[in-house]
Amino acid sequence: MSVRILSWNINGLRSFKTNMKQLLDSLEADIICFQETKVTRDMLEEPFAIVEGYSSYFNFSKKKSGYSGVATFCSNQASPTHAQEGLTGKHAGELFDGGGTIEVLAGQWQEEELKNLDSEGRAVITQHLMRGTEGKELRIAVINVYCPHVDPEKPERRIYKLRFYELLRQRAAAIRATGCHVIIVGDINTSHRRIDHCDPDDTEDFESRLGRRYLNMMLLPIYKNEQQNETSGTDQKAGVESAQNNHVCSSQLGKIDELNKINDGLKLAKNSSCSLTEGNDYSRAELNSKTGEEGGYGGEQQSDEALLSSSTNFQMVDTFRYFYPLKEKAFTCWHTLSNSRATNYGTRIDYIFCDQDFLTYLRDGQVLQEVLGSDHCPVAIVINGEITSAAKLPSSCTKFYPEFQGQQQKLSSYFQPKSSSTKANQNFTLQKTESTNKTWPQNGIKRKAEVFKKSASKMACTEKQKKLSSFFTVKQSSSVDRENDKNENSIGQNHTDVNFAGHIDKEIKTDDSQNISSHELPLSQESNGNPVSGSQKPPTQVKNTGWNFLMKGPKPPPLCPGHNEPAVLRTVRKKGPNMNRQFYACARGAGKEGDPEAQCNFFKWVGK
Repeated sequence: MSVRILSWNINGLRSFKTNMKQLLDSLEADIICFQETKVTRDMLEEPFAIVEGYSSYFNFSKKKSGYSGVATFCSNQASPTHAQEGLTGKHAGELFDGGGTIEVLAGQWQEEELKNLDSEGRAVITQHLMRGTEGKELRIAVINVYCPHVDPEKPERRIYKLRFYELLRQRAAAIRATGCHVIIVGDINTSHRRIDHCDPDDTEDFESRLGRRYLNMMLLPIYKNEQQNETSGTDQKAGVESAQNNHVCSSQLGKIDELNKINDGLKLAKNSSCSLTEGNDYSRAELNSKTGEEGGYGGEQQSDEALLSSSTNFQMVDTFRYFYPLKEKAFTCWHTLSNSRATNYGTRIDYIFCDQDFLTYLRDGQVLQEVLGSDHCPVAIVINGEITSAAKLPSSCTKFYPEFQGQQQKLSSYFQPKSSSTKANQNFTLQKTESTNKTWPQNGIKRKAEVFKKSASKMACTEKQKKLSSFFTVKQSSSVDRENDKNENSIGQNHTDVNFAGHIDKEIKTDDSQNISSHELPLSQESNGNPVSGSQKPPTQVKNTGWNFLMKGPKPPPLCPGHNEPAVLRTVRKKGPNMNRQFYACARGAGKEGDPEAQCNFFKWVGK
């Protein structure tokens, strides 16, 4: 008896070509949380929203189309009792015992700021009834979030991200205060520790960045004591003291210095300033290194200290690190253009957090790197217990959307083929109108009927479409044509192209079962257009080289010197003098410098 909750940044819901039910069933989870759906409500189609065996709960961006968005799919065995869009409590839905209202949020929140933080469709909350293995009944709230990342060209997003973190933390604290356990799943967009990054900075700047410093405050360093590490007596003694001070279990005794960096980060939160680089690790110089102040968010300036201050002391636990505190290369996101997934050169920015009291119900935490389909991979947790399905679905379920209840016609419905009964009703209506409306000229009606008949007969007369190969097949021409061809061929001995062009303009008939052959040549000058005799094929079966005869293919790519393998063609997308310019680079995935299996430094502009 177990429950599986899965989270996955899918980078576009409509990018999946498979049936939604097949996709959801293949993930084998009771609650499936998607981030970055990239659909707005007007773009949401019924096959993606109404799936047999599941109920779904969406939140959409209110700012722009094809951006952000989250969705939670719950199996019928795990139907929620409550659901709500967003984190502010200003949108559709409600939560148990008032946990989703604005009034329970701590601190001072401006109305405009709350509206802005909840306008990008970055969160949806579902609440469920669960029965533990011991028979105890409890409530759990699953907060599905897609946290913002810091755009290097938009410094105001730095403040937006930290304020979103604070709102998320306060909402989780408010829900927990009602006695409901809290599980936060999704793309947090920050790699928390060095072990969560493929190539962290060697300086203290890595720990000093605001996103990591906030996670240090939000997360408890608690780890499950199932795995014992070999340590010396001195390290073990120091490890016990560190474990007592930081709530760290004995599984961490082998690498205490790694764990102490968490405490170092807490110190840096008070003493050092921070650059803009966060979970996606875009390179950017530090701004205002002395004060840490910047503008661009609501017309205000906020220091690092203000952004890191919180109105709640509520903390949660990273469930994957709880089970696997020292597991390396457990990355969840890779850069697609550099093929980094092939070399596992990525970051861990997808998480599942839970409150400390819920740890006793956890069985496992998982990073599913083998699941493809996005630049992220899914993460999941397994819970000991069983969810009790709700008798009634929440009102914010997509099944209750008017457009899926037949109350609102979609534009696509006007382009569906009409049934015979519908046409009969239309004919009956037309006849009735003719008999009742005396102002219509009868000759106009007849004229319309004649036009309709002509168009119908034209549609009925469909001609079989010719294959492309028919234009490259030589026809057995008449005597007049052969004489003309003979005159044309008498110009010279190297006019195969001219003769071939003449055949293209003629009406040619070919066998549909034949294909263009790359090794058969066009009709030679020696035949003079006459059918060949003997064992040779007649002209109707002689074909030319098709497109290969007309144009040459692209040149083969150069070989990279590092691996002696064909390079890959890429295009510059960054704004500047080289934008849209093409170049060749090593086809292998990016990796650490010196890794022979990773991408070498080969680079060559096209045309040089």
